[in-house]
Amino acid sequence: MLELLGATLIVGACGALGLAARQRLTLRIAALTAMLDGVRLISAEIEGRMTPLPDVFHQLARSPNRFQRRLFGEICARMERAESMSLGYHWSSTVRDLADELALAPGDCAVLRDAAAFLGRYDAGQQVKSLDYTASRLEECRRAACAELRQRGSVYRACGVAVGILVVLVML
Repeated sequence: MLELLGATLIVGACGALGLAARQRLTLRIAALTAMLDGVRLISAEIEGRMTPLPDVFHQLARSPNRFQRRLFGEICARMERAESMSLGYHWSSTVRDLADELALAPGDCAVLRDAAAFLGRYDAGQQVKSLDYTASRLEECRRAACAELRQRGSVYRACGVAVGILVVLVML
C-alpha cells in the first residue's frame, strides 16, 4: 500500500513539474503582452500628449495588469529612492532584477533593457521611433513564446508524467 502511495506521489510530483514548465510559458506570454501594451502606451503618451516619462510610469504603476503594476511600480519606487540616477538606469536595473518574477526570458529582458538607452534622452520623435522598434521586437518575442507553447506545452505536461513513471519503474 505504501509503495503504491509513494509511486503515486512521485508521478504526481513529476507531472506537477511538467505543468509548472507549461505554466511558466503561459506567464511569459502574458508578461510579454503586458510589456508590449506598456511600451505602446508610453509611445502614445510621448507622441500625443507629450506626457513626461515619470508621469507615464506612475500611470502604468496603477494599471490593472499585474505585470505592468509590478514593473512600473518598482521603477517609480526606485526613482523616488535614488533621484540622482537616470531613468534609463532604473528601467534597466528593474527589468534585470524582476526578470525571473515576471517570467521573462533573457532575450525578452535584453529587448526591454535596450529601451533604456533612449528613454528620456532624445526628442519625442526619436523616442517614439525607438519605442516602435522595441514594440516590434517584443512582438517577435511574444510570437516565439506562443509558438513554443503550441509546440512544447503538451510535451512538458506529458514528459513530466512520463519521467515520474520512469522513476517509479527504476525504483522497482
